[in-house]
Amino acid sequence: MEPIFPAPTLVVIGAGHVGKAVVHLAKWLGFRVVVSDDRKEFCNPESVPNADEYYPVPMADLAKSMQITKQTYLVITSRGSGVDVSGLPTLLKSEAKYIGVIGSKRRWAVTSKALKEQGVKKELINKVHSPIGIELQAETPEEIAVSIMAEVLMVRDGGSGKKMKNVVESRK
Repeated sequence: MEPIFPAPTLVVIGAGHVGKAVVHLAKWLGFRVVVSDDRKEFCNPESVPNADEYYPVPMADLAKSMQITKQTYLVITSRGSGVDVSGLPTLLKSEAKYIGVIGSKRRWAVTSKALKEQGVKKELINKVHSPIGIELQAETPEEIAVSIMAEVLMVRDGGSGKKMKNVVESRK
């Protein structure tokens, strides 16, 4: 008899264009998908169809609203560093397997500096994957979602992120 394990949960925090594309792709990939956004008009089935659950709460309150386990992957596609700085401290203390934050290297530098100034420990800040995703020169929300989900799958499955051509050649 084979054990049945629950699907991993992907939580998209920030239900803008990229967040919606990530929700769609993650669902297609077999994840249980949760959407969270502090803007109720963005966090509902009409705005973001196909999610399994919706939490219209500030990022800082998300861990109080839902259980975050070692099978939880947090994809933060929020609207700015200020939102990230206020919400990340509680999420960094969670058991989440993956925490990724969208944005440029500059945005992450500003965010991580502010987190350090708040007293968040460096080892917690280092848990964050930011800029999020695998480098693909992605431009559209859908392409960015592919980049993000490629990194999530790599973390989930222990992949290297190398081109398959190079992996096959290195096995010879």
